[in-house]
Amino acid sequence: MSLLELAPAITGTAPFGSCYQQCAANLASWKRLGHAAETLCTSWGFSWGGGPVLDGSERWSAAAAAVHHMDLADRTFDSWDAAERAERESLAGEHPVAAAVDAFHLPSSYEGKEHIAHCVLLLAHDGDRVWISDPMNRPEPTAYSAEEWRRMRSAEVAGSFRTLLLTSGPRHRATALELATAVREDALTHRSADRAAFEGYLAACEAGTAGVLDVSGVAAERLYLGKLFKHLAADARTGEEAAVVAEGFTSLSRRWYLLHTLSRESGGGATGHARLLRMLAELGDRETRLTVAVDALVSALTAQAE
Repeated sequence: MSLLELAPAITGTAPFGSCYQQCAANLASWKRLGHAAETLCTSWGFSWGGGPVLDGSERWSAAAAAVHHMDLADRTFDSWDAAERAERESLAGEHPVAAAVDAFHLPSSYEGKEHIAHCVLLLAHDGDRVWISDPMNRPEPTAYSAEEWRRMRSAEVAGSFRTLLLTSGPRHRATALELATAVREDALTHRSADRAAFEGYLAACEAGTAGVLDVSGVAAERLYLGKLFKHLAADARTGEEAAVVAEGFTSLSRRWYLLHTLSRESGGGATGHARLLRMLAELGDRETRLTVAVDALVSALTAQAE
């Protein structure tokens, strides 16, 4: 079967920052990971590099690889030549690629208007042309010249040619207990560093040095955690506990996206800044309180397994 015959199973609107998970879930689905979108994300935390972006844990791809026993790598490259070489090697092994691009160059609401990171699926590359699938905007394979591909991949917003490579499918079917426990253990293991990242970001925002608050990566991770626990809630034996956690993460995702949108619309100006800071601090408290519900679910699943 030609890679050009592949159709993404997870399509449609992907809110800010979640296009990476959407594309990774499609890669995993093509490798026969069941309920790929719902079981992809088992990480929960924060990361901050000192600028205006507070991201999610940035561990979600490594966590997915560990939980599902699959070879999923989230890579960046120092040069276009290195990135292109990795793409071609993956395609030669009949493995599609998820690749960061600049949405400025693709059919979308940002085309020709704004430079913003987006993720698409690379299906083929014959030297002169590439074929990509954009699960959000244009799922059908679409051809672009090799030069157009280089330009959209080389843009600054594409994050050093960020590339997701999945070269072998899942070798383990994770149980509900394994999935929920993975989320709790990830949060516990990294709690100190994650909290330091959040508090550092909050302090920078309070000092007025962060500019526009970009928290879409945080919202995206919570969005996919909501999908996970909604999936687990389908089990009647632990459905009530899982539903509480699912609603908690879904609510967090909505609130993080609201904060992100309000800050973008303000342009980082002083108007409404105090309100944004209050929202940010409150979200930090909500994150902490949700750990109680996650612990209760894991305890219920553990008791059920004994």
